[in-house]
Amino acid sequence: MITLYTPATGFPDLEVKIAYGLARVAIEAGYKPVIVPNGGFYGIKVNGEIAKLNNTFNILAKRILSSNYIPRYTPGITGRSANTIQVKDSESFDIGIFSTIAEIAEHKKSEPFCRHNVKNKVSNVLGFTASATTGVLCKRDGLDITFHQGQPRRPTEPRDICKSCALLALLGMWYASFIFSVADKEVIVIPIPNQELTGSKLQEIFAIQHQIRNKPFSQNIPQILIPLVFLSKIPSSADILEGFDLFVAVLSRQQGYHVDGIYLIEIANYLDFISKTPYNIATIERVVNTFGNKNFSKDAYDSLIELNNALYYRAKDSLLKFARLYVFETTPKKGNWTNLLYLETANYLLREVGMIPPNIIVNSALQSLARTLRYFIRERKYGYADDIRNARKDSRDFEETIAKMLRESRLRLEQEEKIHLPTEDEIKEVFRLANDDFESTKLAFVMLAFSFPSKREEQEAEGVEDEV
Repeated sequence: MITLYTPATGFPDLEVKIAYGLARVAIEAGYKPVIVPNGGFYGIKVNGEIAKLNNTFNILAKRILSSNYIPRYTPGITGRSANTIQVKDSESFDIGIFSTIAEIAEHKKSEPFCRHNVKNKVSNVLGFTASATTGVLCKRDGLDITFHQGQPRRPTEPRDICKSCALLALLGMWYASFIFSVADKEVIVIPIPNQELTGSKLQEIFAIQHQIRNKPFSQNIPQILIPLVFLSKIPSSADILEGFDLFVAVLSRQQGYHVDGIYLIEIANYLDFISKTPYNIATIERVVNTFGNKNFSKDAYDSLIELNNALYYRAKDSLLKFARLYVFETTPKKGNWTNLLYLETANYLLREVGMIPPNIIVNSALQSLARTLRYFIRERKYGYADDIRNARKDSRDFEETIAKMLRESRLRLEQEEKIHLPTEDEIKEVFRLANDDFESTKLAFVMLAFSFPSKREEQEAEGVEDEV
């Protein structure tokens, strides 16, 4: 058993790409590598021989790293820098330089970032990493060590690195990162493992990245939404990417490549949302598909921004904002129907984000009153829902708004309009719930009103089919 180590450069994405590159070489050599995170660098355990790894690496270098493929399909690398990266027939590389763990020391200006004392060097380390960091903490032998400090900069700013590291980073980028475009931007998404990564899981990562590679998102998606929308495009990621963070780099061409944004994010909450029900994925797709359509609102991503806040930050305040904006943004400007939130999605958000007790969500009295409020939402009369959403416990706004809504409901019923009226006992039950837990009751009440009714409700009371 041998262990290879990434060089602890201080660039989190460069480190993991080198780790993926080393693992790819090991797989090509017929071995089953294990990547072990070490807080800033990685160990790659291989039950094999250095000589065979060397031979495999040199074959890969000659076969796929010596052509014009590099500059055309690798974000962050320009034609000028690609010439220094391509492998020449006379060059050979030694995997053995990765068998020694990096020394505990800050970088010196005179040495390459990887500290490998070899002749073959390139001067575009940032062509392989989307940014510098403001300090990456590494942990070793009970000590906390910060390697390299810097600020985000153009990815082609010259910084020396040995050519072996550069080529392995390329392999890692090609085989284990997701590369696609968003409007006129290029995006690189790299899975960052938080636990040991075995050969079988690596194979899944290498396979899944081909599902989205170079597939463009024509819409100009706000950068903060890229992880959520990206993950919704590959539902199988919920299983494969469990236990990973994502490093996201957004690049644009401005006299070379420019870093527009970098993010290192946890994705557990996103994956849980995506995996729970297909309706959650459909919710995201519905918003994305309306963007740019002149029949819908131009600001079609405001709702997803609130959904992102609710999922990532567990922001309860964003739930009703999301529901309100979702209905507005996904309902055509012209037409006689109003799109509502999928009930399965509403229930998920109430349970997992709102932490609403089940006895409130399934309370028949609350659902009955929500039917009445839903009638006005279908009529695109949002005033009652907005007033209830903004009501405070220390005021009478909640009760007074419901009373006003019920007066109009009775009037409409007298005019032979089809509207559901709750019973007096149901109204009293809702007020009792609000007295016991005002915020939970208000949240569940309005969220359910903005959602499609259950099939039982349709059959028993409304006779209205969902517009899907």
